[in-house]
Amino acid sequence: IASFAPDGVALQEVQRHQALEIARRLGWHVEWARKHYPLRPPSPWRAEGLAILSPHPLTNPLHRTLSPGVHVVSYRHRIMQAGTVNSPHGALRLVNTHLATDSADTRIAQARTIAQTLTGNPLPTVLAGDLNSPDEPAVLREFRSVGLVDPGGDHTSPSIRPRQRIDYVLVPESAYATHIASPDGGQRWHELSDHLPAVAEFRLND
Repeated sequence: IASFAPDGVALQEVQRHQALEIARRLGWHVEWARKHYPLRPPSPWRAEGLAILSPHPLTNPLHRTLSPGVHVVSYRHRIMQAGTVNSPHGALRLVNTHLATDSADTRIAQARTIAQTLTGNPLPTVLAGDLNSPDEPAVLREFRSVGLVDPGGDHTSPSIRPRQRIDYVLVPESAYATHIASPDGGQRWHELSDHLPAVAEFRLND
């Protein structure tokens, strides 16, 4: 993360203490939102969630459930998270999510909920996360409805030998990408995570 010096980072499947420690080491701001408890009975300290990190101040945090009726002790419980990154170049809304694994219809419905939540947002918006969509244009179509487009990217899963792309960074349709990349993968990355990071550098058109 430090080597790329990004304006914002979106993490999934991260515990709160892990997100805080990463932010502390970087000297950054962080917002964390609980996704689910992995054990019964719930163990608050082991809850997994989403985190947004930035070297710039983060304001207006938001999180919303995408899987109504699914209890928070189930890994099937899904959420979205958002925060405003207040960089010296202007404010940006960063959205973080982790969509369902069970069916394309469920992912489409969750993407639609996110798009509805973003409707009317006046700020340039970036959406990043694990969409679990290796080849599902219908999911991306929901985000296109609110002006978010896919600039492309590399395979990200599994990290030891990537063969599918399920992690995305979607940018405003007014933007143009200057650098899109993911590492090649291998044992070193596999020891860190089952997915590879997706990096997107872009500029907004005037």
